[in-house]
Amino acid sequence: MYAVCDVGDYDSITSAVAKVMDAYGRIDILVNAAGMGNNKPVMDQSNEEWERHIHIDLSGVYYMCKAVGEIMIEQKYGKIINIGSIHSGVIFPGGGISAYSSAKGGVMNLTKNLAVEWAPYNITVNAIGPAVFETELTVESIEMEGFMDLIKAYCPAGRLGKPGELDGIAIYLASDASSFCTGQLICIDGGWTAI
Repeated sequence: MYAVCDVGDYDSITSAVAKVMDAYGRIDILVNAAGMGNNKPVMDQSNEEWERHIHIDLSGVYYMCKAVGEIMIEQKYGKIINIGSIHSGVIFPGGGISAYSSAKGGVMNLTKNLAVEWAPYNITVNAIGPAVFETELTVESIEMEGFMDLIKAYCPAGRLGKPGELDGIAIYLASDASSFCTGQLICIDGGWTAI
């Protein structure tokens, strides 16, 4: 069973959540992975592009957490995993990622706020902070001239993330092994945030 929704539309979210509840009667795990990419310097970015990016990458996470959090609070259990970014906390020069990094910084702080607010209900809220992985959202950036030189300069591992390298942390955060871990942004970044 699956339910499709638009993370930028709260009514769409509540409808999808209701379908999941009708099918399963509870929601134990929420992974907020919807997002969009944008690679424009501030002066080249329209106000509409900025607002859409914040709406999808930050407000969408908030809306999903709010809708599913209501159920998790009632059942007194839940695991929420938000997809942040290393750019929740660090920037690289020439990246043109003001909207992206602002939204992901918001995701990091939303994660901390919800972790504190919902800890009494046995709900953990954490975020995963990937470095650059090759996805449909990053392929355009990766193909830009000089981009891999930037990766080699900023990432001690000197490479992009590979498929499967986020799986272990997601499984940990979704399991009861992480029951005392909440409010964290865990970076999977080849050492990027260590320097």
